[in-house]
Amino acid sequence: MRRFLEVILALTITIMLTGCGIKFGVESRKNEWFESSSNNKSNDTNYSSSNIDISESIDGITKLDISIDASNIDINYYDGDNLEISGVLSKYSKGVKTEKSSNKFIIKEEVKKSGNIASDAASKIEIRIPRVFKGNLEIDFGFAECKIHDLELNDIVINGGVGSLSLDEISFNKLDLESGVGEVSLETKKKTGNIKIEGGVGETNISLGDINGDLEFQGGMGSATIKVPENAPIDINTDSGIGNVKIRAKTSNEEKYKFDIEVGIGSVEITN
Repeated sequence: MRRFLEVILALTITIMLTGCGIKFGVESRKNEWFESSSNNKSNDTNYSSSNIDISESIDGITKLDISIDASNIDINYYDGDNLEISGVLSKYSKGVKTEKSSNKFIIKEEVKKSGNIASDAASKIEIRIPRVFKGNLEIDFGFAECKIHDLELNDIVINGGVGSLSLDEISFNKLDLESGVGEVSLETKKKTGNIKIEGGVGETNISLGDINGDLEFQGGMGSATIKVPENAPIDINTDSGIGNVKIRAKTSNEEKYKFDIEVGIGSVEITN
């Protein structure tokens, strides 16, 4: 019931914003972090105000913590030594801050308190991660078009906001994804572990390759398609409320991994 009410609230807010002629209004959710950090001087901290060109060593880092208020962001591997952040900030952006804290590397982008952000006026940021990094990744975004691809990591945690989210050709031991408002796409061909997805408002498309873990899917408001390999060793359990589930996938009798599917308002289709 709590999840249902959250989804209804998210949809109501979206309709209100559209009705008022506002494409996407994003107010900073973590002003206190920047305010408190402004009093701390550190050689490991960088700020940018227009163009971004940051290069930092992440030797000894086991977790990347990325928080984005309003940007179109692209995260991928590359064959280099340092973590690199590049792109162009919009006039609404307050800046990008990086900081090292023990074994964690923090990246934060924040918008100014005034003004509403249209989808075509957001900053454009690319984060390139050295291919040798295999640690943990946590992403929290407000309004963004977020693309994550070609990564092989340990644990991934994503807290979605408003905007599309695409995860392509990624590998992980554990994925915990809470979507917000917008389309979500997850496609893997490499080995993946346990997956937990909490649906928000919008369409969700999941295509899994080498399955090596359980899936817990809690649908929100919108349709979802889950594609699995033929003869996948999975046991599918469904719980449909207002929505419906269609299982068209051919699976094996091994039932090594559990797929628990809970439908919200909408439909879920499971295919090969």
